[in-house]
Amino acid sequence: MKCTFKLQTLIMKLFFVCIAIVITVFIACSPNENQQKLIGKWAGVEWLVNDKPSGLNAQSTFFSFDDKGAYTYEYLGNKEKGTYKVENEMLFTTPENQQEMMVKIAKLTKDTLIFDMNRGGQAEMLTLIRK
Repeated sequence: MKCTFKLQTLIMKLFFVCIAIVITVFIACSPNENQQKLIGKWAGVEWLVNDKPSGLNAQSTFFSFDDKGAYTYEYLGNKEKGTYKVENEMLFTTPENQQEMMVKIAKLTKDTLIFDMNRGGQAEMLTLIRK
């Protein structure tokens, strides 16, 4: 009888461990919400440096993100393409044959995307809207 109780206790513990593992795998493998929201075409509307107008042409800035992890970027006719991934509020882009870069996603809604960037010690904020 005592042995049966210990076996039942062991089975219950293993059951709870298995449930915890299944939940962890499910959460880890679920699609990133920000990555799903990012998919689509975006056009720049405002580019600030240190919270002031930058003089950079935000309206000539375009991004496109697909559901397979590829992106394109265009600024003043210069084009770049590569791969991307989103981890929490961070966007990692890797242009073809170049190093991975990272920017913070300060805001992402169905129609607005704001990048919080730092280039050479200057705080930059690029606002884009969905096309």
